[in-house]
Amino acid sequence: MRKGEGRAEVGEARAKVELDLDGAGEQNIDSGSGFLDHMISALARMGEIDVSLKAEGGIGPQRSRAAGLALGSALAEALGDKKGAKRYGWAAVPMDEALAKAALDLSGRAYLVIEGEFSGEMIGDLSTQEVKPLLSALVEGGRVTLNVEFKGENDHHKAESVFKALGLALREAKKIEGTRVLSTKGVL
Repeated sequence: MRKGEGRAEVGEARAKVELDLDGAGEQNIDSGSGFLDHMISALARMGEIDVSLKAEGGIGPQRSRAAGLALGSALAEALGDKKGAKRYGWAAVPMDEALAKAALDLSGRAYLVIEGEFSGEMIGDLSTQEVKPLLSALVEGGRVTLNVEFKGENDHHKAESVFKALGLALREAKKIEGTRVLSTKGVL
């Protein structure tokens, strides 16, 4: 049973997440942003992770960061000691003219590299300025290394391909393939 729960508070915002790494991609998400709900739903669906997320209070950037931290914390708890986990995952997702690539390491070290630009200020009701901080918070809470590259013309397609690629990379990395921790040090 690889389940986890995470909570986070950022300013006046708070978020709570429950997830099941061995789920079917079911989601119940209310982040306060319809577009962010859509992105986290895409991540959950592609990752085959059941996610329940509720974020409230504060302003949009605070809710996004709190959601990312809580999601990452729940992921870290569900992964536990990572014994038997494949550890690494990567994916490339095209969406019409957009393409995103994500490479993930369940390393125990929080590190984010993201290359790509959005052309507008908003995607639906989400500021494009909230995407990187949300991913940074997820990486921080989950203690994972994530490298993301994206390009394209349509900001919606670029963002959605990023979250879908992340979901597919996580789906690969969380697979149980053995009984040991995949590390030269024996611990992650």
